[in-house]
Amino acid sequence: MIGLIMSAGTHPLPVSEPLCFCALLASSGSSTEARARTIASALRARLPDLIAQADHPGFLLLAQPPQSNWGLSSARKHGVHVLGTLLPGSLPAESLPAVLESFIAPLEPLTALTRLCWGRYVAFVHDAERQQTSFMRDPSGALRAYIWKVDGLTLITGGLPDTLLESLGVRPTIDWAALATLTALPERAGSLSALTDVTIPLPGRVYHVGDSGITTESIWSPAAIVRRGPESLSDLPRVLGNCIGGWTRGSNQISVELSGGLDSSLILGGLASRKERPAIQALHLVPRSAGGGESRFARAVAGHWDIPLVEVGIEPEEIDYLSHVERSRPEQPLVYGLDLTADRISVRMADEIGATRILSGQGGDAVLFQPRGPHVAADRLRAKGPGPAYWRLIAASAASTDRSIWSVLWRSLHPAPARAAPNFQAALAGPLLRAQFEAGLPLHPWMEEARRLPPGKRLQIAMLANCQIFHAPTLTAAGLRLAHPMLSQPVVEHCLRVPTWELVPDERDRGGARDVLAQWLPDAVRNRRTKGEATGFYSRAIALQLDRLGPVLREGHLVRQGIIDRAALEPMLDARALLWRGDHSLLATLVAMETWARRWV
Repeated sequence: MIGLIMSAGTHPLPVSEPLCFCALLASSGSSTEARARTIASALRARLPDLIAQADHPGFLLLAQPPQSNWGLSSARKHGVHVLGTLLPGSLPAESLPAVLESFIAPLEPLTALTRLCWGRYVAFVHDAERQQTSFMRDPSGALRAYIWKVDGLTLITGGLPDTLLESLGVRPTIDWAALATLTALPERAGSLSALTDVTIPLPGRVYHVGDSGITTESIWSPAAIVRRGPESLSDLPRVLGNCIGGWTRGSNQISVELSGGLDSSLILGGLASRKERPAIQALHLVPRSAGGGESRFARAVAGHWDIPLVEVGIEPEEIDYLSHVERSRPEQPLVYGLDLTADRISVRMADEIGATRILSGQGGDAVLFQPRGPHVAADRLRAKGPGPAYWRLIAASAASTDRSIWSVLWRSLHPAPARAAPNFQAALAGPLLRAQFEAGLPLHPWMEEARRLPPGKRLQIAMLANCQIFHAPTLTAAGLRLAHPMLSQPVVEHCLRVPTWELVPDERDRGGARDVLAQWLPDAVRNRRTKGEATGFYSRAIALQLDRLGPVLREGHLVRQGIIDRAALEPMLDARALLWRGDHSLLATLVAMETWARRWV
């Protein structure tokens, strides 16, 4: 192991990510179709790497040619086009075109994709006879996509870069009501667009685009996976190991973002234990603040596997949330990726070692189920009735949450509904957002489908829905280099089918995973009972910037549009109160929404 302490320093922002695909849909023979072809020509002139993959009346598909982390697959007979990274499940990827040729109805090949393969992809099926194009993002949502209806034209695109907006001669405007929703529910930033006439398509849902508009059809959802019946947790090492291998296949140099926590430690252990192990280097960020340090755990993991470890120290003064104003317009507020310092460091290290893949442990809290409350016992009671295992879970929940047995028992018998916006202070809402609170904030569609599931599984699905923010347009995600193996479709499906009381068998945090994946962990991490905490560091970072952030928020668009109330905001902008009250995550959310709005007005 190489132990190296570096300072964060500064690093220039890379150029904005190029557009990887864009489909233009219009009524065949219409003036809108002629405009679509003009736009496509202008776009290809600006981005010569975009190649016409399909050219049919009413349907033009432009995409980058196959390259590292990106591929194409087509079934010409039925107009099926799959773009992105397709990894084998029960079907080898090279067999896909022939299999897709065998289907007749447009929905059949898309359903087959969700059952036979996995990865990071989007798929189109163009039905020339019906003048309809069906579109789907893979169930993990790992490849970003946006549907934009503009002047009678429908665009389905991997992004909204300036080159595309210049080719159209128009750009979306802000939907202030949607931005108000995101301010209260920032975890919806990966599923709800705050741009007018722009939709973020839900993973696993098919969007049928035709002359009569857009209709949708769900062919995959977390609730449907849960209803397939239970799986054994003991098979998790094989499932997760295959996904880690799939994401790193063909990569000779891998960078792993190693926090020292359980999830990133499992990713590194699963990679390092492979028979054909690539060159690996781990990056560990060291926030310079009291408490919550995880360096000794990161060192234990790197030492256990004899992996070079780069430690980069970050001072609170180095965090600059307003640096996002320098960036090209991201399609969604960067709730994940707001810390540009960490994002830049990860990119810099990957570039320096020539890493073609960056792995993170994001999503592990959801799939391995970090919560240890009474909902676990409630799930067991609903499935098996009262018994010794139920009472052991009650005792474990009481011990891990510092509640009385009687409190946990009551909560397991009467599970509390999820709060609409648990991390937002309702008193902070301005008139626009207050009206939404009164009318009821919208549920994520996955949660609508999960209403009848046990409370623990509903909570797990809510957490998975929130994990869509990890597929944000960050610097590390450029070039599709970043991957989150925990959020791979096979891992998500497997853990959704494992009962919550097996994922959390006792008072230990994610105890089930610690047991079945023990061979991937050093004892220091496997037996760890605490979770890392960086609240003090980020509170200090925001406190040091309040002289700059305060005016931006007080006079900003959120206040002017009635999303937040200026008078209620004022007490939050006191540095001393911030340090003891711990409002840093809420203030960071406000900054993320405000800086994003400034890029689009």
